[in-house]
Amino acid sequence: MNPKLQLMLQEAYQYFQGGNLTKTEKILKEFLKVLPKNFDALHLLAIVYASQAKHHEAIIFYEALVELGFYDALVLNNYGSSLNAIGKNEEAILVFKKALEIDPHDPELWYNAGNVHCDLARHEEALFYYEQSIQLSPKYFQAYSNYGKALFDLKRYPEALTYYDIALSISPLFVDCLINKGVTLHELKRFDEAIAHHDKALSLKPDYAQPWSNKGNTLHELKRFDEAIAHHDKALSLKPDYAQAYLHKGNTLHELKLYEQAIAHFDKALILNPDYAEAWSNKAMLNLFLKNFQSGWENYDWRLKIKDMKPKTTVERLVLWSGSSCKNLLITSEQGVGDIIFYASMFSLMKSRVGNITFSTDIRLLPILARAFPDIVFISSDAPLDASLYDAQIPLGSLPYVMSMNPDIAGRRVPYLIDNKVFTKSLISNSFSEKLLRCGVAWKSNNQKLGHNKSVLLSDLIDILQVEGYEFINLQYGDTQQEIRDLEINHGVTLKTIEGVDLFNNIDGLLSIIQTCDLIVTTSNVTAHLAGALGKTTFLLVPYSTGRIWYWHEEDISSWYPSISLYSQGQNYEWSGAIKDIASRLKSELFK
Repeated sequence: MNPKLQLMLQEAYQYFQGGNLTKTEKILKEFLKVLPKNFDALHLLAIVYASQAKHHEAIIFYEALVELGFYDALVLNNYGSSLNAIGKNEEAILVFKKALEIDPHDPELWYNAGNVHCDLARHEEALFYYEQSIQLSPKYFQAYSNYGKALFDLKRYPEALTYYDIALSISPLFVDCLINKGVTLHELKRFDEAIAHHDKALSLKPDYAQPWSNKGNTLHELKRFDEAIAHHDKALSLKPDYAQAYLHKGNTLHELKLYEQAIAHFDKALILNPDYAEAWSNKAMLNLFLKNFQSGWENYDWRLKIKDMKPKTTVERLVLWSGSSCKNLLITSEQGVGDIIFYASMFSLMKSRVGNITFSTDIRLLPILARAFPDIVFISSDAPLDASLYDAQIPLGSLPYVMSMNPDIAGRRVPYLIDNKVFTKSLISNSFSEKLLRCGVAWKSNNQKLGHNKSVLLSDLIDILQVEGYEFINLQYGDTQQEIRDLEINHGVTLKTIEGVDLFNNIDGLLSIIQTCDLIVTTSNVTAHLAGALGKTTFLLVPYSTGRIWYWHEEDISSWYPSISLYSQGQNYEWSGAIKDIASRLKSELFK
């Protein structure tokens, strides 16, 4: 290389080290006109582009280096990182594997390969790569932090905290780790600790939008909604294209029942990110809640792109049913047992379009559904599926769009479930007082995300349970023995439990117990749907907002289950007013 070119290359390095990337790029381009195959110039120009997030341009030069045979572990590491940055994850994995063949002792290579696997949601594989990185470099705090993030994505939250703590013990001011730990504490409902970590991150990086919005989410959970909105607004002032902050602010506006503003914020999120599944799904469910059924159902399928909402069972290479005539249709189950019962009300409408229907669902519902819909084949969702038996498939929650479901659709009938008459008769003969009205009671939801919003304590219902003239029957699944004992010890009130019926696993038995009751008092759980589908008089306690499923609209009588009366939690999130109203209603029912 002649001295002039050598000087040009040195000058380019000096400008790069000084942060003048424009000048660096200009010099390197001139240099490469003379020596187009020079390794140093090609590599530095690729790095210049990558450092400006111009990864497509960077890849051109990394590929040139590889074609010329100028590849080592460093080049491949940078090449793989640029591929990953533009979403070419599978190609990036191949590049990192090649780099690791060359230098298996480089912790950064293992770390970056782990990051690609995380981006592909291959979290278990990512853990392996992070482990290798940590073994090679025990002080690699970024690897510990990302190991924690992979555990978080696997919902292994306590373990994630352990790795975040290790990372922070090495680097106490690592902002990204503080942010991730704050989010993990939020998921564990340790909200005060989460706030402390959001604040620490903000003290170190006050111009960083993410912790402002994260703190807004935690303030939302603490029902400090005005503060939550202020924090989302701060995040958006720092990062106006922050789609996630618009989504989260929309959620808070929804909680405040500012529905039009909430939808407007979901729309802003979607303008910024047209494929934002959570924004589409939240907008769809709000429209359904507002009884805008057409627009709601049109966008409801976006839920299927959200990891936690995907159906447990699908058949590859089997087409999605569009609603046209079909000889053999497979319906796959999704969501909770209560939702399955709710959507099952459409089965009777499908006869004119489908010859043979098979529904893969929760094994506990098989006897109930088979009794109600004898023309449909019901199989356990754990059973293997043979694609050759079907012409099309559809997830259960997608049926409403195809069928244009609404409460008044022609042919939809309520009640539509039938109890086991023999078992119900045996219960009436052997289990109950003949002198008192029977009132079934359920008070909890086990929904991991929303259950705490939909549940009350059994002792909260004391005004109801002390109404005379009733025999109160336990309909609550789960371990309730201590609550029932405490109720009797502290208040002298007996809640009768039917022996021999597992209320969680024997849902058919639960259905019969509900049928024996004169009326039902319940929170939003499977009991509400069973009672509504039987046409049983039901007084339903529904949350003020969060935890209020979209089909429990703002109305006194359910549009979907005409036998259900809705009693809403107060704006102050107290249940006492609704409970007193139900107690008064029970007293009035005695005189009918």
